[in-house]
Amino acid sequence: MRRVAGMFAAIAVLVGLGPAWAGPAASPAAPSPYPTKSIDLIAPAPPGRGWDLTARAAARIMSEERLVAVPIAVSNMPGGNGAVALSHMITRRKGDPHALAVMGSALTGILARRVVPYTFRDITPVASVIGDYYLIAVRRDSAFNTLRTLLEVLRRDPGLITVGGSLPSGSLNHLAVALLARQQGIDPTKIRYVAFGDATSAVASIAGGTTTVLSASLSEALSDIEAGHIRVLAILSPERLGGALRGVPTAREQGVDVVFVNWRGLYMPPDVPPDAVKFWEKTIGKMVKSKSWIRSLDEMHWTRFVLTGDRLRKFLEADLTQTQSTLKDLGFVR
Repeated sequence: MRRVAGMFAAIAVLVGLGPAWAGPAASPAAPSPYPTKSIDLIAPAPPGRGWDLTARAAARIMSEERLVAVPIAVSNMPGGNGAVALSHMITRRKGDPHALAVMGSALTGILARRVVPYTFRDITPVASVIGDYYLIAVRRDSAFNTLRTLLEVLRRDPGLITVGGSLPSGSLNHLAVALLARQQGIDPTKIRYVAFGDATSAVASIAGGTTTVLSASLSEALSDIEAGHIRVLAILSPERLGGALRGVPTAREQGVDVVFVNWRGLYMPPDVPPDAVKFWEKTIGKMVKSKSWIRSLDEMHWTRFVLTGDRLRKFLEADLTQTQSTLKDLGFVR
């Protein structure tokens, strides 16, 4: 019987009938599910800073919600406001679908200054997830009641206004007020900006009269707003925010068309498989709708700021272009 079966198999090959005549064929192996091993999520900052908090919140919630079947390990890679991690992802992790990193507005500033020879096109952006909108505040007994009156004084005599912020010159705090000035035809280089190294010292400078105006993100200043230490003239968001700022008008409401946000999101190395990108877009889309994530936003004083795909790529290009233009106005880039 074995000889007969062997004859039919040989005849099948000779006449081109293929393996159907040679007996049952083995089914192809099913592709391995993605991800196949633990995910390395890089936070380009020391523990406790914004990028680290974003990474750890995302990793924890995706695990708790069982959105990812493998462990997500957060590793810290500080340096150069994201430049060190960016270079690592591009040169050492190219094509690795199991690597993710946090990005944000500070990285835009690094790219705008050309600190590294890369742009957002050299990585694979996945999603933005949170926004931390900037605000302009004064001491609670300040004579300034609106953003417009403040800008009018700044236009007449820039020397009368000193702006305090937590970050160095040319950083987000500086850029926020520079954009307001430029939009109103005021030379942004005339702004007297003083960096204090941390939000607590910057707020104290307002209360003590060392500076006139505070430029800060909501998360930096919310506790002092709620305590009544400072008074907000404008929030640089597209629409009014709730909570302690529900009565505060936006800059746009006051005729100053400026929106400024410290956004954060996730990216992958270049040349990763499209299916891996789609997996994370879908997974993060589920994460940001979860009650756990919404609760984290409230605890951190963050705002929902979710973009993916073409909308994210267009936003990144616009963010980079605007940042380059403002830094050029301030003389930080040529």
